[in-house]
Amino acid sequence: MTYRDKQSGAGGLSVTVVGGGVFGGAVAYHLARRGCKTTLVEQDDWGAHASGKNPGNLNPILGAAPTLIPLTLHAFERHRVLAAELAGLGCAAYDLRPLKRVLLAFDADDQAELEATERLFAGVAGFAATRLGEEAVRGLDRRLSPAVASGLLLEGNMSLDSRAFTAALVDGAARWGATILRGRVSGLASVGGRVRGVRVADQVLACDAVVLATGAWLAESRDWLGVAPPVTPLKGQLLRVRLPGAGLRHDFTHGIVSLYRRGVDECWIGVTREDAGFDETPTGAERDGLLRGAARIMPCVGQATLLEHVAALRPMSPDGRPVVGRVPGWENAYVAGGGGHKGILLCPGVGETLAAMVVGEIPIQSVEVSSS
Repeated sequence: MTYRDKQSGAGGLSVTVVGGGVFGGAVAYHLARRGCKTTLVEQDDWGAHASGKNPGNLNPILGAAPTLIPLTLHAFERHRVLAAELAGLGCAAYDLRPLKRVLLAFDADDQAELEATERLFAGVAGFAATRLGEEAVRGLDRRLSPAVASGLLLEGNMSLDSRAFTAALVDGAARWGATILRGRVSGLASVGGRVRGVRVADQVLACDAVVLATGAWLAESRDWLGVAPPVTPLKGQLLRVRLPGAGLRHDFTHGIVSLYRRGVDECWIGVTREDAGFDETPTGAERDGLLRGAARIMPCVGQATLLEHVAALRPMSPDGRPVVGRVPGWENAYVAGGGGHKGILLCPGVGETLAAMVVGEIPIQSVEVSSS
């Protein structure tokens, strides 16, 4: 007996989800959980792109537009629910844990940014932002630069292993009865404005609905649908290093450069923001820039062991909101994308919302698209 056998609801609805990142995995999980005959198709490894190449921080306030914060806070709470569900299904843990992050100030301009962030956190239940003087900051880690003047300790956030999380979503979908298929999608079979199936290799997978969750490549759906959501790629590079001495107990950030605590004695250094089209190639210039920025925070970075250098494309929407809903002009074609820097955070809410639209639990919303 599969878990789907225990679930009543949309058991007769057949849905194919294209894309095995966190959005595709979350959509497939929630569709299968509702009893849909769900097929998840991915041509690469699970989390091989942006979903598995990021620090995995769940920060619903920091870096979010003020108008987006209600949505990010809701998604943050859904992570707790999802973690309990996946654990109950027997899926592997993905290191979900509380996170303490320190924003660092070197000069007056940095101080102003800390004050603005402190105001954002004020009064938000479950979160705190505490000002730290020079000695208090240095007491957190004596390897910090002596040029650090002060800091802002942020508490209430969480972090996870993003690649392991992606794998857990896919495993969770399978445990609810979803079919997991490795293959390259070459197009859609359709009649009029209705999708009849998804072309994978030399076969057509018949379905009642299709969900495209192809990340930074979502705009390529124009070749299949004639229109596409306004999602564009933004390249980000990261370094995985082992620092001299003990592992970090906090994340440390100055500007767009951060040292992210991971595991016992490793950390990620990131991140860049590059308009490079669909080029995912790591570059030496950006590697050196990240190392310089990190060494300003913690000079011992100069003696760190470089373990990995990765690059990935973040799917960016014009306003930072995820693009979730039905494609105009199509009866049964849906998209889930545009999570940008908040994709890992937003995916539980995105998956649940889109699945609810597909099975008719909530009204269907159409996404904005362009034809050129």
